[in-house]
Amino acid sequence: MACGQTVSNKEVDKSLLPKSSGKYGEVLVVLDTSYENKKTGEMVRKIFNQMMPALPQAETQFRMSTVHEKAFKSILKRSRNILKLNIAKKRKAKIDVERDVWAKNQLLIQVTASSDQEAYEILKKNLSSIREYFNEEEIKRLINQFKIKPEKELIAELSEKYSLSLIIPPGFILMDQSETGFWIKKEKKLGEHLILQGVSVYKLPYTNDSLFNSKAVIDSRDRFTRKHIQGALDDSYMAVYSAYKMDTTELNWGNNYVKEYRGLWNMKNDFMGGPFIHYAIVDTNRNEIIHLDGFVYAPKFNKREYLRELEALIRTVSILAN
Repeated sequence: MACGQTVSNKEVDKSLLPKSSGKYGEVLVVLDTSYENKKTGEMVRKIFNQMMPALPQAETQFRMSTVHEKAFKSILKRSRNILKLNIAKKRKAKIDVERDVWAKNQLLIQVTASSDQEAYEILKKNLSSIREYFNEEEIKRLINQFKIKPEKELIAELSEKYSLSLIIPPGFILMDQSETGFWIKKEKKLGEHLILQGVSVYKLPYTNDSLFNSKAVIDSRDRFTRKHIQGALDDSYMAVYSAYKMDTTELNWGNNYVKEYRGLWNMKNDFMGGPFIHYAIVDTNRNEIIHLDGFVYAPKFNKREYLRELEALIRTVSILAN
């Protein structure tokens, strides 16, 4: 971030704070209603209403709601994610990032500006950073939730065999494994509708950088899923939906180079499908590429938060020493 940014973790007695409220992926924007249809409101909507990539139906990256500052009191101050716009003449332009101000596990970003134009410029300059702050906070919350009651026996079994550790939350079971990889799944029903989340991990020798291109990743994923993830019908198996071009992003997790892929999958010879998120990481000690993949099947529901849960799970990975 820029423009006079401050990041604050104020010393408060957190035991006296109430728990933050709201669902994952929700952001409350505190903004004078006179600016909603001006440039500031336009840029706020651009930040939070950007479409999530690689979902079968259109879903925004966050669910945004707006409240006037005069109505921002009581229970609304307990919201988990808050972007507060303070616009008034002679105000000094700045951004403050604060946590646990009015509730536990709360992220508050305040933008101060002297005019609609100045607020617009600050938001425009920091568009990606603001969005990323809220996403990262949701990921951290999910990981902390996973740590409360993890599947310890499954974690220990997989850690010993594959020399990597994941924090696996309750409900996941081991479906299949081989010398080079495994996959786990979690199922639940909402009414009569099945929701399935799956995570697969497999390793390949790191022979050259071309193994990170999209075609190589699709080929390796399809080989793994054809062998290990079959459908209910005979000869049905999971594959990348080739009509959709994957979204790719280069990342850095600690000291590890990571490439992220987002795409769609379908079940060959069956009628299932959904989104997936896939990460390829180099293990330089073993000269291997570790592939970590999360997929969602939830045909009657929005999939954004189910996919974010799998992103958080995958990002708990740590490569263990020999």
